[in-house]
Amino acid sequence: MNATAHGTAEQVPEQTIPLDLQTMRQTSLRALEKGSDDLSREDLDSLTQALRGMLMLAIPEVTAAADRHPKGDMPRICALVGVEEASRHLRARPVPAASPWALRQAQRLARSVMALTDHYVNLGGPDSANLGGQA
Repeated sequence: MNATAHGTAEQVPEQTIPLDLQTMRQTSLRALEKGSDDLSREDLDSLTQALRGMLMLAIPEVTAAADRHPKGDMPRICALVGVEEASRHLRARPVPAASPWALRQAQRLARSVMALTDHYVNLGGPDSANLGGQA
């Protein structure tokens, strides 16, 4: 019998994949840089989906990093505000890539990704040392 059948299940530590902050920033810059309005519909759709996925990964990580700080800590408060804003952007109805508003939506997502990477670094997230001086 396994350990669970005996009621002695071991606590398995939660395993997370470290955030690739450099890739997240580079992808975000693609939506924010000059000339991004020339992206094809397919590229814009792909970029938007990538940014949405990055936010889905970053939100719980930034929240966990913020929870390691005391209530009232300014970096914690700022990070949680950023998490809430990013969550609002994720809840917004996706705009079709053919819409004139599609790039604006991608740029909002990109700014949220950039903000969450900054908050993650400011909170001392586990992978923040890999960024070096890019914060």
